[in-house]
Amino acid sequence: MAKLLMLFVDGVEDTEAIATLDVLTRGGHEVTCASMMKRKQIEPKLGRPLIVESLIENVNLVDFDGVVIPGGPGSFKIMCFHPEIDNIIRYFADNNKLVSAICAAPFMIGRLGYLKEKNFTIHPGFEDLVIGGNYLRAKGVVRDGRFITAKSMWYSHEFGLEIDEYFNGKEHRDNLEKACKGEK
Repeated sequence: MAKLLMLFVDGVEDTEAIATLDVLTRGGHEVTCASMMKRKQIEPKLGRPLIVESLIENVNLVDFDGVVIPGGPGSFKIMCFHPEIDNIIRYFADNNKLVSAICAAPFMIGRLGYLKEKNFTIHPGFEDLVIGGNYLRAKGVVRDGRFITAKSMWYSHEFGLEIDEYFNGKEHRDNLEKACKGEK
C-alpha cells in the first residue's frame, strides 16, 4: 500500500478531500493530511471545520509515494499562491512519484508544464491554464502515466479508486469498489 500526502487549505472542496481520503483509507493506504495554512484547523468550502494531523512544514516529502491535491476555491484562491506548492509538485513529478489532483487543482500541475503532451481532465474553465496537453472534457477521471486528474467533486470516489489502482492494480481496485458499494 502507498503512503500518500494530501494537501489542505481553507476553501478546499469538502467532498473531494473527504471522499477521496475515505476511499484511499479503505484501500489500505496511509494518507497524511497536511495543512498549508500554518494551523491544523481548515475551513473548507462548506464551512464546517476540519482538523488535519500535520502542517506542511512538518512533513518530509521523501516519506511519500505520491501527492493528492483536492480542489475547490481554495486551490485557485489560496493554494496556488502558497510559496511551496510548485516545489511540492516538482518534487513528486521529478522523482517519478504519483501526482494527482481534482477539480480546478490540476491547473497547478499543468501550469508547470507537467501535463504537456499528456491526457488530462479538469474543471471546465481552467483548461486554458494548462500548458499543452490533451484536455479530455468528457472524461471524469484521467490517468496518464504517473499523473491522475479528475474533473469535479462528482468524481471523487472514482478519483480515489484510480489512485488505488495505480498502486495496487485493477483487481484490488475492483475489490475495493465492491466493498465501497457493499457488494461481496
